[in-house]
Amino acid sequence: MNYYNVIGLLNTSMAAIFCIALLAMWRNNRTLNYIRMFGLSYAIRSLCFAIFYFAFSLGNPVLRYSANIFLLFAIMLLSIGLSNRRLRQPRYGPLLAIAAITLGPLHYYQFIEPNLLARVIILNSGLALLSLLMLLDIARGPRRTPVEQVLLGLLLVSCAGYLLRPLFLIASGASGDRFEDSYWLVVSISDALICAMTAVGVLAVIASDVMDGIKSDALIDTLSGLFNRRGFEPRALRAMARQTAGKPAAIILSDLDHFKSINDLFGHSSGDLIIQRFSEVLRERAPGNAILGRLGGEEFAIMLPPGAVVAAHQLAEDIRTAFKQIASGILSGETNPTASFGVAIAKEDESLHALMERADRALYRAKGDGRNCVHLSE
Repeated sequence: MNYYNVIGLLNTSMAAIFCIALLAMWRNNRTLNYIRMFGLSYAIRSLCFAIFYFAFSLGNPVLRYSANIFLLFAIMLLSIGLSNRRLRQPRYGPLLAIAAITLGPLHYYQFIEPNLLARVIILNSGLALLSLLMLLDIARGPRRTPVEQVLLGLLLVSCAGYLLRPLFLIASGASGDRFEDSYWLVVSISDALICAMTAVGVLAVIASDVMDGIKSDALIDTLSGLFNRRGFEPRALRAMARQTAGKPAAIILSDLDHFKSINDLFGHSSGDLIIQRFSEVLRERAPGNAILGRLGGEEFAIMLPPGAVVAAHQLAEDIRTAFKQIASGILSGETNPTASFGVAIAKEDESLHALMERADRALYRAKGDGRNCVHLSE
């Protein structure tokens, strides 16, 4: 087996392995749909490398042109996947424009006026433009994570590699069959390196996203979709650290009335439904910068950041009223769940624990006054 066969087999199998790895990761993380796009990109790359091998072995111009189409398509899918990861609309217009201005001249210099050097320059310029588009997509993000910085650097190296390939071939001084052999060797080795480097960056980004998801799941209460105590308290502390003398923070504690009795009478599934509906009301009524948490059982908390405390009592009243209005439809008229609220505005140098204790005492008074009401701490 000569080195042509080794390189052709290596490139094809390497891209296929990356494809299988990416699709396996997507299967276990279906919410990260962009992983599937990356997997499809490497599936196309594997097909492209296989076609390239036969195209050079057989000297078939149709196969060569087809391989170039698949290579461009694979890089376009990679760009679309990166846009999907950022929850942005892919740049379909520029992608299609680059494909058109690349494939048109390639067709001319492949079938009408064959010219290998012209094809090399045109194809690599198109690939460099696609890489530049991905670079811009990552670079325009407001905050780049360390792994995104790594991916940015790898894409920059890939872009430089595409631009340098024609210069390397010209500098080699090869001509005729030697030029074609040199081109096959340079393309095979450089594509293998670019494919592997990009895959390393992509896998690092996916691993980072999966880890972020695991961390986020550990801080979120599954039933309500709100922060659990572990997720709520650090964020509440940061909110209190930002307060000033004229702009204190505030906290609202809430408790679902007679919740244990409802669980005993109607079952835990009914209790879960009440928690979910109450959580929906919290998300709908609370301001966007509020920190919402389910501290345990039927107890909930809303942390209002500095500057939003004037309406704390009114917000609690709005939530109480809104929940009361939908309560009759939660358990089909069997009971009308309600909630009680305690509100406390932070004092200077007060700890989160002390603030929550005052809100809890206000909540206790609300329950003592017949429940389904709001009390403000002294």
